Amino acid sequence: MPSPLIRESLRLPLAFFASGAAALLFEVLWFRAFGRVLGNTVWTAALVLTAFMLGLALGGALAARWAKRIRRPALAFAAAEVTVALSGSLLVWGLPAAESVVGDWLSPFVGQPYWVSGLRLGLALAAMLIPTTAMGTTLALGVRVLAGQNTARALGTLYAANTFGACLAPLLAEYYLIGALGLSGTAGVAATLDLIAAGLAALRHPASASEAPTERPDRSPVRLLAAAALAGGLALALEVIWFRLLLLHVPSNDLTFALMLTIMIAGIAAGGALAPLLAPLRFVWVAAGCGLAVVLGYALALPARLGVSEMIFYAIPLMLPAAVLSGALFTLLGAELRAVSDDPQAPIGRLVSANTLGGACGAALAGFVLLPRLGIEASLLFLAGGYALLPLLFVERRAPWKPVLPATLAALGLLLFPSGSMQAHLSQAARIYQAVDGSSVAEVTQGPTTTLQLLKRERFGEPLSWRLVTDHYSMSGGDRTSLRYMQLFAWLPLSLHPAPRRALLISYGVGNTAGALLGEPELEALTVVDVSPEILAASRTIHGAADPLLDARVRVVLEDGRHYLRTRRESFDLITGEPPPPAMAGVVNLYTREYFTALAARLAPGGLASCWLPVRQFEPRGAQAVIAAFCQAFPDCSLWAGTEFHWILLGGRDFLARPGPERLTRLWRDKVVGPRITASGFEHPGQLGAIFLGDAEQLRAWYAGTPALDDDHPKRMAAAILVAPDLAEYARWLDPGYARRRFEGSAWIAAHWPAELVRASGPFFSVQPVLNSHFSPDPVGNLPIVDDFLRKTDLRVPVLWLLNSDVPEQTIVSRRLRGAGSEERNRPEYAYTLGVGALAQRNYAEAAAFLARAAKSDPGGAGPQAAYALCRAGRAKQAAGVPGAERLAPELRCWAGKAN
Repeated sequence: MPSPLIRESLRLPLAFFASGAAALLFEVLWFRAFGRVLGNTVWTAALVLTAFMLGLALGGALAARWAKRIRRPALAFAAAEVTVALSGSLLVWGLPAAESVVGDWLSPFVGQPYWVSGLRLGLALAAMLIPTTAMGTTLALGVRVLAGQNTARALGTLYAANTFGACLAPLLAEYYLIGALGLSGTAGVAATLDLIAAGLAALRHPASASEAPTERPDRSPVRLLAAAALAGGLALALEVIWFRLLLLHVPSNDLTFALMLTIMIAGIAAGGALAPLLAPLRFVWVAAGCGLAVVLGYALALPARLGVSEMIFYAIPLMLPAAVLSGALFTLLGAELRAVSDDPQAPIGRLVSANTLGGACGAALAGFVLLPRLGIEASLLFLAGGYALLPLLFVERRAPWKPVLPATLAALGLLLFPSGSMQAHLSQAARIYQAVDGSSVAEVTQGPTTTLQLLKRERFGEPLSWRLVTDHYSMSGGDRTSLRYMQLFAWLPLSLHPAPRRALLISYGVGNTAGALLGEPELEALTVVDVSPEILAASRTIHGAADPLLDARVRVVLEDGRHYLRTRRESFDLITGEPPPPAMAGVVNLYTREYFTALAARLAPGGLASCWLPVRQFEPRGAQAVIAAFCQAFPDCSLWAGTEFHWILLGGRDFLARPGPERLTRLWRDKVVGPRITASGFEHPGQLGAIFLGDAEQLRAWYAGTPALDDDHPKRMAAAILVAPDLAEYARWLDPGYARRRFEGSAWIAAHWPAELVRASGPFFSVQPVLNSHFSPDPVGNLPIVDDFLRKTDLRVPVLWLLNSDVPEQTIVSRRLRGAGSEERNRPEYAYTLGVGALAQRNYAEAAAFLARAAKSDPGGAGPQAAYALCRAGRAKQAAGVPGAERLAPELRCWAGKAN
């Protein structure tokens, strides 16, 4: 049986442990909620963080001011925890209902960014003022309860307990609570933890005499508070920079952020616990050590592409040493402040206030100044230098050399900073994509929202395709697969809508969808909404003078798409988008029922909306939850195949149109748009119907029993993060025969598709696997499929794709040879491309000539194709003699020795 003294000594630390866990749970929940209400942008996140820190700072200031009025600090602590429990949970439960109201309030100020930012800050501060102020008082009250103990030990114990509780909360929330209970249920858990903390503190605590302060006449409280503010600013700025560095190597999802935050907070907690042991060093040495730890951490952070679990071993050497010393520094500064005051509550309250105010400034400095102006590497060096200079705040009259020595050593440590390592980190992030397509880095931007690398793939000295790599993820691209489904976001609704005049594009990417929308001659206005200035700026590099953003019909809005829908009252005929991958942090807000409902509200009567459904990135139950959410907002929902497992959800608002054949096929007849559609594999208008997968009734049978994805249950998305999804279930939906039967039996198709094109679409279902990119990358192995296309269809594009070419490559060669002399025309590197192009045109003699030339330098890669072309040209003897002809499938050979 433990003694009462042991129980008493554990009671307050346990209360602080529960309080810390509750505080971080609430912070996670509040930030999720504010992302929906105020917009999920880096600017809004900074404003919400500032409001959160201002509330904590106010709490610390009030604790200092009310020190003499509070006679029973343990009960005051309990009252603060009850306040956090009630107001914090009410905030989580009430914010969702305020989304449309806040949108109405902010709508008059649209187009006035400073006013909108000020109002967002004011709203966030007002909403969080009560719970965050109560949170800010707790540390000062707790230290006062233990006033009879050594201050460094008391503060270190409570601070460590509080932050250890906090470090568990993100993992608990992201890995279990939010998935099991939803956001509102998780708020109930946080409130319960606060009430437990209140109960533990409210129990009778023995009175204790105050510790007499040790006089330090040369220690200025103003300097100590300045040091606390600077230390808080440096720590929060480091957190921002570290996270951006780590995102070059790990996915940008909620679980990753939870792990990174856990490591950071665990280090701070360990530092608070170790502070009494470091007290003999004084905080000037600890501050200098922080600078050295930043340098050492970056030196040890060797570039590597990591999974979520391996990230722990990468992040620990990067962040943990500096985080430990940062936690110790806070505690030692508190002990120094306590030494010049009779009552510990006031100085610790001021410490909390100064530290959190500095933290708010540091986070903003890192995101909006350091990253865009200096980049990640130089920012780390700058912050390490800040720690090196921190001891100079305490040059003493009697011994001015004391702080100079640690500052000098830390400054010398900066000479060891591994400058130039950043290029290796950037290269590591891009390497996997460069290995896929042989692209090169054309441009790097380290901006406030992301680290963007623009990759360019060239063919014959000209750009063939582009890829946007944001942090470590390929966000968007211009390869044939991406072009097909991203342009379909526009072409599909454009083909069906009777009069598309105004369109809204949410998320820009590389401009594929924007370009497709602007190809519609009837379109009068296009509004592009995106959160990333880096991505928008890359458009000029990609498109040059043909940049869609330079079109007079385009209006660009730098805003979160969901918040845009809530704050504007204009309506659109078409709405579509290229949102980031669903697993990325915050992107779930663009896949919930509430978002789709807001989307439907902005459609004009008869309007259409299309949305990306990347099923490869969901477990099947996640895809079903998203489809259920979409179909609840759009009762006439339908599902279409873009390419591979990039599917498209289509829904309308009172959509009753049934275009005639002339109307639906008009884009194919357009001199500009027609070739683009053809290049993406839609050589006949009937092929558009062959991408149909299911209508509302057919989809309902699939997702029946699966709850819809909504704001309160974001984990229903079931994004495929740790394991690959079951693609077999999706493959059944892509089965050509099954898809054709659904098409022919669909009530939606019967109501909206021209009858003539229903009949024309049927035969094209059989070619969909190739157009969905379900084929081998080996062109030699694909020759039997090529033969089937050449004999049974008039399609060109599938032949090009099967033989590792496409229309853009063919266009580049044609352009380079236009007006060129014989020497240029006979360049061997053109031979294979020209031969494949001729083969797709059914010009077998010309194809044989070019491919035979290519086979001389690459028998294995071009010989079988040359032999096949010669066979189709009726030249069996020459076919047998082509180098590499023996690799041609026996059933395709036309010479002696062919298969029976």
